[in-house]
Parts: sequence; structure tokens; C-alpha cells
Amino acid sequence: MRIALIGTDTDCGKTTVACALLRAARAAGVRALPFKPAASGPVDASGDPERLIAAAGLAGLTAGEICPLRYPQPIAPGLAAGGVEGFLARRDGGELARACARLGELEQRLAPELTLIEGAGGLWVPMPGGSWLPAWISAMRAAPVVVGRLGLGTINHCLLTFAGLRQLGLAPRGFILAQTRAEADPSTADNERVIAASSELPCLGVLGFAPGPEAHAWLRGGVRGLLG
Repeated sequence: MRIALIGTDTDCGKTTVACALLRAARAAGVRALPFKPAASGPVDASGDPERLIAAAGLAGLTAGEICPLRYPQPIAPGLAAGGVEGFLARRDGGELARACARLGELEQRLAPELTLIEGAGGLWVPMPGGSWLPAWISAMRAAPVVVGRLGLGTINHCLLTFAGLRQLGLAPRGFILAQTRAEADPSTADNERVIAASSELPCLGVLGFAPGPEAHAWLRGGVRGLLG
């Protein structure tokens, strides 16, 4: 089973959710492989691939293996790879093929029950090779799960992301909401109910702000439920 975590925006909590899912998988005895096909930003312990590796706890697995395309500039991967002109001029698909090949190699070697693929930013993010994120979701044959920020504005962001996925023939399995700020927000009380009723999609979990490493109750049905 491959799950693609698709954000409604950048900094909506995708990596935090991915790490929480990986820790929940470990607690449930589910072998889960993280994969971040392209990442931009810091190359240190605070980087997304490094955080995913720490949460997965798979011996011998490195950040370089789970993230074949890495760019230090903190902008969209497709723009960090070659600038705006390079992105607009290219349509070769070489980077996507390379990422798919790496994913297949890792799955063959580690035989995971679940592969968690973390996207970059929101749905329409420029990716390397002049491509966009939806092409990567399709090529990797991953079931989309939308991650939205718990708070004001997330109803609009989630419903727009669902609509975009559906229009592309990429049916979302459900959504997860993550609280990314400590400040109280009265809108959070109704986010889940309104989004679920309006989209007819299940809320798979609500992750509170700064959850502890052993906090798994937020995930509805557990990791096994996500696999189903």
C-alpha cells in the first residue's frame, strides 16, 4: 500500500503527520517506509528527510536514500532544480523516472507493508523536470490522503484540494487535520465536521499541536485502518 500525503499548502503539517504515522506504525508492528521524492530546504537534522528517517526507525536507511532529489534553496523543488526558465523549458521526465526507480528499489529491499510518500507543498507544486506534483502521484500509483492545517481557512483549502484531485482522476481516501499553531482558534471546533460532510470523505485523524512521540490515539482506526 502506497499512501501519498498531499498538503493543502506549504507548512500545513505534512511532515509532522508523516512522522506521527511512522511512529504509530512502529507501535502497531507495521513496517512502514517513508519516501520524500524531492525536498528543498535545509540539509540537516531539521530537514524533512532527516525527520522522516528518525521517526521510521528502519536500521541502515538514510535520508539520501529516501530523498533522491535534494535542493538546499527553500523554494518549490521544480524551481530550485533549475530556476523558473529551466522549469518552464523542460519536459523530459528524467527526475520522475529516477525517483520511481529509487522507490521500487527500496520497497524491494525492505518489503514494507506501508509506504508513506510525502509531497512538497500543496497539490499544484512545480516539481523537477518541468512537471507538477499530480504527475508524481499518478506515476507512483499512490492513494492520496490530504493533510490540512487545523484552523481558519482549512475548509476552503481542503475542499479545493479534493476537487483538484478528483478532477485529475486521483480519488482521495480521506483527510487528516494538523494543528500547526499553539494559539487557540475557535474555528477548529467545526473544521472536521464541515469538511467531512461537504466532501463525503472520512477524517482519518486530528493531530494536536506538538504531540508526544507516543501519542497515537489521534489516528482514527489506527495504522491498520489506514491500510484498509
